[in-house]
Amino acid sequence: MLPTARNRRDQTHMLPKATCKFIALFALCGASYPVSAGAGDYAERSLLGFSPDGRYFAFEEYGIQDGSGFPYSNIYLIDTSTDAWVEGTPIRVLVEGESPPLSETRQQSADRFRPFLIEHRIGATGTIVAANPLTETSADPHHVSFLPLLLVPSNDRDYELSLREYELPAPGCPDMGQPYKGFQLTMIEPSGRQRTLARDERIPGSRNCPLSYAISEVITYYPPNRQPVFAAIISMLSVGFEGPDRRFLAVTGQI
Repeated sequence: MLPTARNRRDQTHMLPKATCKFIALFALCGASYPVSAGAGDYAERSLLGFSPDGRYFAFEEYGIQDGSGFPYSNIYLIDTSTDAWVEGTPIRVLVEGESPPLSETRQQSADRFRPFLIEHRIGATGTIVAANPLTETSADPHHVSFLPLLLVPSNDRDYELSLREYELPAPGCPDMGQPYKGFQLTMIEPSGRQRTLARDERIPGSRNCPLSYAISEVITYYPPNRQPVFAAIISMLSVGFEGPDRRFLAVTGQI
């Protein structure tokens, strides 16, 4: 069985139009929401988009590592039909020592990702249909309901995502006085049918001792004459050097 994207975190010439678009994506859609994390390292995220047919979805997480102060950028490319990383990804860049600005680290990551960008034609923008930034205190971080497409007037056929956290063993993790967590993500369709989109049976080592999860965003994309797809971005807090660190996971599939 192919490991899923959420569990495989273990591991002066004229540029092509796709490359130019990619650079623009980094500059424009990667702004996300700034967070003052205090002692911890709270990654930002950039939605790079889908392939035109919806088969692939890519996003970047980036920031300054706590403790070391080294800049990093990780780009994930996911096959939405299997919810698995595309072979050869993710692209991970961490610059140690005399660290360049974060922008240069992100450019290194973009350069390494460019062949995948061009091959899979990443750049089709989806629609953010639900969002839950950490600064919002009124929202339920474990539940969202949304219309997958803006319709006027609305037909009130909303979807729901429900995230449940539960304790799992985390061998090798320090005693923090609180349990380590896995999660299950469930979609409830307008018909009432429920689908389990993700369920952890173990905690992958690369999650670095996860403490909690939250639904960050839901993005949908309707490719021409094809089944629409979604990507649910899950925010994860894990043990860091100076405090909790935030990283992101993506769960993808068809609507």
